[in-house]
Amino acid sequence: MNLDSLITVVSLLVAVYAVVPRVRKLEFRLKFGLFGWLVVLAALGLILYLQFYQTFRAIGFAPSLNLARWKLTTANVSFLVLAFSASVIVFYLSLQRLSRSRIYKFREFVSELGREKRYAELFSLVERNLPSLARIYHADFALSRAREFLEKRSNPYSIFLSLSEGHELPKRRCTRLDSVKMSIFGLMKGAFPAYQSEKDAAGEVLHEILLNSRTVKGMIEARPYCALQFYGWNFYEFQEFFERYLDSLIRDSGSVLYHEIRHNQNLSHGHAYHLPDRNRLLAFLFQDCSIAEKLAPYKPIGDAVIAELDARFESELPDSHNGPLRNFDEEGKWESRIFVGIRFFDIMVMSALYQGICWHMWLYYFPTFAERIVRNLQPDSKHVDPLSEWPTQYHFFLYEIVSTLCNWIAEVENIPLEQTNIVLESTSATHENGNIPKSAMLALGRVFKEVHTSDAVDDRFRRYLTEVVFRRYFDLHVRKDFRPYSEALLNALRNGGYSMSRASVEYSASLLDSFNRIDLIPFDSDACAAVRAMLEQDVESAGA
Repeated sequence: MNLDSLITVVSLLVAVYAVVPRVRKLEFRLKFGLFGWLVVLAALGLILYLQFYQTFRAIGFAPSLNLARWKLTTANVSFLVLAFSASVIVFYLSLQRLSRSRIYKFREFVSELGREKRYAELFSLVERNLPSLARIYHADFALSRAREFLEKRSNPYSIFLSLSEGHELPKRRCTRLDSVKMSIFGLMKGAFPAYQSEKDAAGEVLHEILLNSRTVKGMIEARPYCALQFYGWNFYEFQEFFERYLDSLIRDSGSVLYHEIRHNQNLSHGHAYHLPDRNRLLAFLFQDCSIAEKLAPYKPIGDAVIAELDARFESELPDSHNGPLRNFDEEGKWESRIFVGIRFFDIMVMSALYQGICWHMWLYYFPTFAERIVRNLQPDSKHVDPLSEWPTQYHFFLYEIVSTLCNWIAEVENIPLEQTNIVLESTSATHENGNIPKSAMLALGRVFKEVHTSDAVDDRFRRYLTEVVFRRYFDLHVRKDFRPYSEALLNALRNGGYSMSRASVEYSASLLDSFNRIDLIPFDSDACAAVRAMLEQDVESAGA
């Protein structure tokens, strides 16, 4: 390799560096460090020395290497030096991780990319360095862990607490020996670093990424699934971030949330949804529902649906959901925040039901949805056919809510009766928050109370929903094993929810009237007569 070749190689490296993505340049600058520059300078110095070897030899600044013995020339050795130094640098870069000393430069890069709105590059940089960032964020180093250990031992409360289990030990007086120990530990901890400055810098990076609303919006547009990578690192900011993340997704009908829910309609067994890995958000949340139980995704989704219904009620513009259904039940629903919110709850609760989660997963959002839907319901009499199955989009939403609740209740037929989250403690209309079907029954009772006491819902549609529900009731009642569930369902309907919400005369009378008008021929006549008698008794009791 002569001097011209060296200049060509250097020029080529500069050209390649100029066209590589910005994120790779930043990552290179993070990793290269002092050692990398020393290798480069040493290699360049040695190559230049070899290029002018004869000159240095003539003036006495070169040893007699006698390279000819190995059939080597200065050009060959220059190439070997270049190849060896390049290999060392590549190996060095492959081993480098984001370090404490470089967290400040990393923070500058993140802030710079955020200001420039280069979100794809920003999240690519962060994602590749996430393990190291988390380690610095938690100061997970040997010396800082030693300091934390000593700090616990120097805490006076540690004298009375079990450090392994956190259980309180029998109280005793702090002896002089205890005081001496705490003083010694307190002095010793000062010899170990806390790395607080580095922790603060890492915290600033996480604040910029997870709590800056502009950055979160940029993530959703550029790398929506990058959000899932931050779970499991115990970042304090993650819970608040995830709520904002889901809130932004549900408010954008073009987001991955809408896309995944539309393409996640296949059932695995019963009414349980199959969750393919390609639907990464739904799979992340519901393949293991303990994650959803912890992250509470129902809150941002449920609150967004409520906000949508409230905004339509407060708007002076005509509400399109009060217009005719047309093909909304086939296409339009997949862009509706209300419908997608209902389907999200369906996937979540059904997954939790089959996985044995002993929590209602806040399915009690459904009565709140129904309350606002009934409030907003004002059909456009000029364009709406009142005899249609679903005269308006709001009627369609009410049907979806009732049908979904019925599916959660009836799913006991496909689950072992000894599974903890479906075992009934009582058939009365009392709360059992760990029992999903029982919670669905109480929610359904509250929905029925809204439907049967509203002037906006006509008698025909009340009968329609009543027939849907009682069909489920009789399906359960006909089998002895499921009869307690049918009794619990009927009690929830009679009470209009849980037992503390006393049913009114208006509600009881409307429920009885609807029951008497539905088609009861397919069902057992004795069971129908027994239900009718109980509903008549409710009317009498409410009017007394």
